[in-house]
Amino acid sequence: MNLSYDQAVAFHAVARHGSFSLAAKSLFRSQSAVSIQVAKLEGEIGQPLFHRTTRQLALTEAGNVLLKYVSEMEGLMKEAVQELEDLDRLEAGRLVLCTSDTTGCYRLPAILKSFQDRYPGIDIVVKNATSLRTIQAVVDGEVDLGVVTLAYLPREIEAIPLFSRHDVLITPPDHPLAKRRTVHLKDMEQYPLILLDQHCASRRLIDDLCEKSRVQLDVAMELSSIEVIKHFVRIEAGLSIVPSIAIQEELENGTLAQVTIGDFRNRPRQKMGAIYLKGRYLSKAARSFLEALQKYFRPGRRKVAEDRGKPAA
Repeated sequence: MNLSYDQAVAFHAVARHGSFSLAAKSLFRSQSAVSIQVAKLEGEIGQPLFHRTTRQLALTEAGNVLLKYVSEMEGLMKEAVQELEDLDRLEAGRLVLCTSDTTGCYRLPAILKSFQDRYPGIDIVVKNATSLRTIQAVVDGEVDLGVVTLAYLPREIEAIPLFSRHDVLITPPDHPLAKRRTVHLKDMEQYPLILLDQHCASRRLIDDLCEKSRVQLDVAMELSSIEVIKHFVRIEAGLSIVPSIAIQEELENGTLAQVTIGDFRNRPRQKMGAIYLKGRYLSKAARSFLEALQKYFRPGRRKVAEDRGKPAA
């Protein structure tokens, strides 16, 4: 049995108006066109849907059964149209974003809050993962957008640069290296280091630079969270290399010290940006958030403070 949407619409109109002529007017079609669609539908079902008399048009038992489901279908179609219109007006929808703990904590809160205030009907889901795992989540279609380190990107990823990441050495305040303005990777060889695990793009960049510089760091511990790394550095379990934006509070209260890494001066700063899968349809919510990100991080528009992403005073 092959029932078409046009046949169902014609049947529903005739049943609702009790007349082929009135149904045709409501559908802006000729009466013969409506009659043909209903006749085809009856042919597919193998039963008449209307009792046709000269005085009135009444539904048969089969017609009453079909009307129940066609009415539900019409209602669902109206709901679908309404939801699609809401999506287009950004009054409804869902945005799934993936980024690292550091970016989520220090770079995105202000823009996420602004977007949420502007579009309260959009459900926002933020997942936390390393840049490399975020890239894979975008490739696999698990998330709409990612904000990652723009390194080691596969060809199927489209990237929009947003801001730069500046990594520094962090130490306890009384550590010998804390007194220096600049250190090099070679200077760190004699100290235990606590670094992000090798699933992180920033860690891979450090390893690549060490290999190029013929430096052998003593990685005493690998962790997946910069917040946890900072705690271990505070208790003097080792030194670490982290984004400068992540330690502003500790610098202010004197619990950590930061030192510029000279080796990083000779390489471009790590670019961070938004990514999405090439060729994948992006919802209007995702496209609007991309535009908001570009506007928020536009050079010269505003200085993004180093305190959990809040605008500088």
